[in-house]
Amino acid sequence: MNLSAHNTLRLPARADDVIEVLQVSSLSAISDALGEQPRCILGSGSNVVLHAPINATALLCRITGRAITDQGVLIASAGENWHELVMWSLAQGFAGLENLALIPGTAGAAPIQNIGAYGVELGDRLIRVTAWDFQERCLKQFENADCQFSYRNSIFKNPEVQGPWNRPRYFITEITLQLTAIPLATVQTEYADLRAAFDKLGRAPTPLEVAQTVIGIRKKKLPDPADIGNVGSFFKNPVVSQLQAQHLSLLHPDLPRYPMPEQSADLCKVSAAWLIERCGFKGARRGDVGVHDGHALVLVNHGGGTGREILALAHEIQQAVVAKFGVFLEPEPMFMPEG
Repeated sequence: MNLSAHNTLRLPARADDVIEVLQVSSLSAISDALGEQPRCILGSGSNVVLHAPINATALLCRITGRAITDQGVLIASAGENWHELVMWSLAQGFAGLENLALIPGTAGAAPIQNIGAYGVELGDRLIRVTAWDFQERCLKQFENADCQFSYRNSIFKNPEVQGPWNRPRYFITEITLQLTAIPLATVQTEYADLRAAFDKLGRAPTPLEVAQTVIGIRKKKLPDPADIGNVGSFFKNPVVSQLQAQHLSLLHPDLPRYPMPEQSADLCKVSAAWLIERCGFKGARRGDVGVHDGHALVLVNHGGGTGREILALAHEIQQAVVAKFGVFLEPEPMFMPEG
């Protein structure tokens, strides 16, 4: 089956078979039916690059359901649309996810790469992850500390824990988050774009105003996958030592730098988009794939592009940035197959 409709880069790739997972209770029978056959997991396909035939059965997570308690404990099934979940939680009177508005993907994909934006990461809000264990054929729960969250990372991206792309051990079924009643919430507006938007407001913005502003900023900066194939930010902002960051800043005073958590005070994040743009790639095109002309961090499929072309462009960018700045850019999306 062609998976072009199941990934936001719209890349053509065929899977041996496709199974829609509609409810948690079906996973036991699916495990029995697949046995040791290769499998892969897809949510909305907003963070994957399919670049060859997928010699595996693609499991499409379509489990839905959401609820929130009076204490702000939000339980969301893995197939819930992430952005819709954010806006729904605000409508229910609870804050905490507003900075993560308009991030594409599903709730189940969110903890895998510890999604984050504008100073907030999922790991800041998550209580636990529930997942089906294909190895032990049962549901398991992972508390926040078990997930080992770091910048765009978790144990669910660790091949030593999760296994290879075509035999993943854990299929996330549900996430549980702790939110705060809006009257008691403190909004996070420290990032420059948000601070600039609210400087003249004369008061602290409401969580809904933060979400609406984040949506506006993202729409201006990032192309809609419905309009042109992309996975949003293709590369992570590289984390370098403070010494290297200072050296780069001496040579390039306009290089944006972002703070790290207190426990990583000797490290610093720098802007991947700035590095890519300074290497001349913004708006570049290689056949049917290219770099978006509005944001250098976004690789796009203009129509007819292939996964191999996306990978070739990504490698070209990586090599140029290493040669010019001595910094390696790590991709955000998962590659299927790996490599």
